[in-house]
Amino acid sequence: MIMLIQAVGRALEGRADYYDIRLLDVTGTVIETRKGEVTRAISGKDSGACVRVLYDGAWGFATTSDRSEQALCNAAERAAKIAKGISEGIKDKARLAPVTAVTDEAVIQMKRSFLDEPVETKLEYLKSAYDAVKKYDFVTNAMVSYKDTYTIQEFYSSEGAAIKTEVPRILWTIELVGKRDSHIQSVRRRIGRAVGLEAFDGDQHLKEADAAVASVVALLSARAPPAGTMPVIADPGLVGVFAHEAVGHASEGDLVATGNSCFEGMIGKEIGNPGITIKDDATLPGLFGSYIYDDEGVRTRTKVLIKDGVLTDFILNRESAARLNMEPNGGARAESYHSRPIVRMSNTHIETGDATFQEMLEGVKKGVYVKGSRGGQVNTSQGFFQFNAQEAYMIENGEITHPLRDVSLSGRTLDILKLIDLVGKDAEMGHAGICGKGQSVTVDDGGPHIRISQCVVGGQ
Repeated sequence: MIMLIQAVGRALEGRADYYDIRLLDVTGTVIETRKGEVTRAISGKDSGACVRVLYDGAWGFATTSDRSEQALCNAAERAAKIAKGISEGIKDKARLAPVTAVTDEAVIQMKRSFLDEPVETKLEYLKSAYDAVKKYDFVTNAMVSYKDTYTIQEFYSSEGAAIKTEVPRILWTIELVGKRDSHIQSVRRRIGRAVGLEAFDGDQHLKEADAAVASVVALLSARAPPAGTMPVIADPGLVGVFAHEAVGHASEGDLVATGNSCFEGMIGKEIGNPGITIKDDATLPGLFGSYIYDDEGVRTRTKVLIKDGVLTDFILNRESAARLNMEPNGGARAESYHSRPIVRMSNTHIETGDATFQEMLEGVKKGVYVKGSRGGQVNTSQGFFQFNAQEAYMIENGEITHPLRDVSLSGRTLDILKLIDLVGKDAEMGHAGICGKGQSVTVDDGGPHIRISQCVVGGQ
């Protein structure tokens, strides 16, 4: 490998102020079923490499599925030509914040490896879940899927970094469609972990299947929601979505540096209730968004975005850290060797407080309890968001009454952070997701229950 790196260095001599190389081997299995029948089953390996070149403030990037010395040198040549061609027209030159080059090997261990398990074992996690839900006549469709990946990555840079990492990941999903009379509702549940088959210990997949059925039952008997501004209690699932979508994206250093975040220029300022602390933390063991080194060879660390209501940090790669005069914190991630690393989240969550769920209910004369997410949208530059809850329930005179359907929440991030008046002591992580930002990466989110004193509630 040293000879290969040296060969790339010779190919780039005089044409790169900085360069790095990533080599990846990804072994994986995908199985999908619909109503208990297998609709897709794929197992294989994807291998390749990429070279990234910085020259006179411009980036060049090239990939190859051939990891031979000649192929990598050819990719380096292409990247260098791109960087040189772009550099003459760039006014805002890219630069990198300094880091210490590291030599290391890091492996996320599996207690029960999926690499040697036959496909029949993995298929059982889908079939048993379908068996648990097919007895309910109101369930009209059930889709269950399984995906595992084992990624071996090597990273080398012109600064002397040489890092090898090995990361396993599992994603299991169940999606149910229920119908009663003319009313149709759907629910999705996931298990996503950076572990082996121990993700299913304790029949976790069957518990998620049962929970999905219970959600469908509630939704099929739900009423239309009220509309207007009222108190809202959010469960850990929706709290995690707020932390990720409204706060996490606005904290991404590339958006801040280009004027596309409502948090621009607010480091050190109080932007939320003093009881609010929000972190993005890839070091949390076993979570779907966890990793050890980012795709620029920087060891990740806990990023405390908001501490006691004060904005304290952003999620940074080396380029955005240089633009903002801050320290890189391991926030550069790429979907694959086909993609260059950009600023991305990992596991984003709100820290626990000291309130109980009953304390949150008390004093709410008319409000809504929302659980989980069906997605939504956020405008990071203006700081507005809109989320759709997967489940919701009416709160009347301090008690949860009937279920609601098609509930949405909207507001301004900087307002809602100050309107959170109670934070629960019951934190929960493990809400696996796939975050898109031109590329897809694995993420996780969560937190405790929170109460928002006033939030705009709507629906169909």
